[in-house]
Amino acid sequence: LFRYILLPHLLPTIVVLGTLLAITSLKAFDVVYVMTNGNYDTNVLANVMYRELFLNADPGRAAALAVLLVVLVAPIIAVNVRFYRTDRSW
Repeated sequence: LFRYILLPHLLPTIVVLGTLLAITSLKAFDVVYVMTNGNYDTNVLANVMYRELFLNADPGRAAALAVLLVVLVAPIIAVNVRFYRTDRSW
């Protein structure tokens, strides 16, 4: 019952939530910056990018981190778009 009926109906919701959670976790900057400012080993990629640009004055490394963030998020978005184009039954 679960494998053949319930799971196929829940699959679009699972894909959307998984995509949004992955993108949100990669771009989480505001919460980490306000709560800990990167102390206590709570760095995320966006926080490191901010620190490189504004505190270390290294725009090249900050731009490289921004490109890395885009490269990490782009496949997730591509999977989400491909899923929506192929499955329009719901």
